[in-house]
Amino acid sequence: MAAPDRPLVQVLSPRTWGEFGNYLAATRFSRALRSVIDAEVTLLEAEPILPWIGEAGAQIRTISLESPDAVVRNQRYMALMDRLQARFPEGFEADPTAAQRADLEPLTRHLRESAPDVVVGTKGFVARLCVAAVRLAGTSTRVVSHVTNPGLLQLPLHRSRYPDLTLVGFPRAKEHLLATAGGDPERVQVVGPLVAQHDLRDFMTSETAVSEAGPWGGDSGPDRPRVIIFSNRGGDTYPELVRRLADRHPGIDLVFVGYGDPELARRTAAVGRPHWRFHSVLGQSEYFDYIRRASRSRYGLLVSKAGPNTTLEAAYFGIPVLMLESGLPMERWVPGLIHEEGLGHACATPEELFRTADDWLTRPSVIEVHKKAAVSFAASVLDQDAVTARIKAALQPLLDAR
Repeated sequence: MAAPDRPLVQVLSPRTWGEFGNYLAATRFSRALRSVIDAEVTLLEAEPILPWIGEAGAQIRTISLESPDAVVRNQRYMALMDRLQARFPEGFEADPTAAQRADLEPLTRHLRESAPDVVVGTKGFVARLCVAAVRLAGTSTRVVSHVTNPGLLQLPLHRSRYPDLTLVGFPRAKEHLLATAGGDPERVQVVGPLVAQHDLRDFMTSETAVSEAGPWGGDSGPDRPRVIIFSNRGGDTYPELVRRLADRHPGIDLVFVGYGDPELARRTAAVGRPHWRFHSVLGQSEYFDYIRRASRSRYGLLVSKAGPNTTLEAAYFGIPVLMLESGLPMERWVPGLIHEEGLGHACATPEELFRTADDWLTRPSVIEVHKKAAVSFAASVLDQDAVTARIKAALQPLLDAR
């Protein structure tokens, strides 16, 4: 139970939207708040309060897993977003209809009963729902929208001028939000991106498809290429990449992670090399061991879907990326970031991914150039102490005014 003089801050996040990515970001944000603000900070899943949020999350997962290609995936995802936007159109926060009030009733009741001083939505849509629910509850709770992925601001569903404060990671995100939703520029603050740093303890336990003795990479030193492949919504693309690398570059170190799919990990292991490692999930210690060893290599490389969390996390550890564009609208900005900052390369097609991987491992000095850019970007943009200090400076006035 919090002391009566300590402010109450609730961070509300949809765990089922985005393969845990949003919830991981919310976990990192909550930890940052606890480190700099004297408040009772509670991280809550949105789904137990609003079950229909979980139903939408299940639909997103189905779209991700069952769409045959990026075009169809994008079409299905946008259709779902359009349905939600029709249900909660722009400006609904100011005067919810009877149907919207009914949808929001559990959230309204929760906020009325718990009466936090501040509630933070880690999706723009969740923050919009909180704005409406606070008004219906009649409380003095302040609403903060924490934009964990600036690409989501491309969707009207996640844009609003109504939150008391919106935190964004990049100046271009602030410019886009103000241009499309309007509002007071003083209520939109650029704080920089928080790196989730994969706090996986709540989500993953170790399961290894191929067991190897000794640490990954052995004692081969910094000149041996070390490749990490995260197979995230890639279908057969990443197993095919492993097969080609086994044929063309058998001397590299490689670890393959097929998210939550033991059969995929076993099937891919069958076309790999004996000293490579294959997992369906990773424990936290394993994850950081692989990341640390790839980071120490001059030619470390991370291959995955071009998502913001993975890209920023790799840069934070000084690891270049070779990514496959996802086709999802909220991730279209990521290839631009990768190319503009020299963090690596984002590929439009699997064939481009195969060609680029072969080229880079044939001429690993290319990887080293991107590594230097990643290290520089991390030092200038991803300073987590500076980001946390800016979050405190933005949020503290709301707490002081309670």
